[in-house]
Amino acid sequence: MTNSEIGSRIKYVRNLRNATLDDIAKKVGVAKSTIQRYENGKINAIKIPVVESIALALNVNPSWMIGTSDVMETPLQIVPEIMQYYDLLNDAGKQEAKKRIMELTELSRYTKASANKSKRTDSEISEDLNAYFMDAQKARKYLHSQKYLAAFEGTVNDLSNSDAIKIANEIKKNSADSKL
Repeated sequence: MTNSEIGSRIKYVRNLRNATLDDIAKKVGVAKSTIQRYENGKINAIKIPVVESIALALNVNPSWMIGTSDVMETPLQIVPEIMQYYDLLNDAGKQEAKKRIMELTELSRYTKASANKSKRTDSEISEDLNAYFMDAQKARKYLHSQKYLAAFEGTVNDLSNSDAIKIANEIKKNSADSKL
């Protein structure tokens, strides 16, 4: 890839990110005119560390910037859509989101299977949660009455017994804690 092509990529991404020459220069630690010379292909001997710093300042894959990769985004940029919503939350909302995500990781239906992970018994779950429910039918009935099923994209019957008990206990526990 030529210096001019690399410069075009730098300018393209800078404009895409609505960044100024000054913004990038400050992040990279070079003069604004240096960034401008890179963009215009006026640098005779391109320095890979500088191009890499420019790429990172623009949040793009440095390999893409020099033409050795077709992937523009850095691996860190390829994040779940959920993070876009998370970033919109205030501190209280972020705390609540973390709590909800943690709750989902406790449900086998929503987690990746692990060969080393043994299934917990209903009694182990109820001990952990200071259980209000130990019976799956009562837990399902409670979940149905509380209309919490919409969050699970299914019905109470889709949940395993231990998941239904765990969810019902956690919801009941949280509602009891909020009344204190």
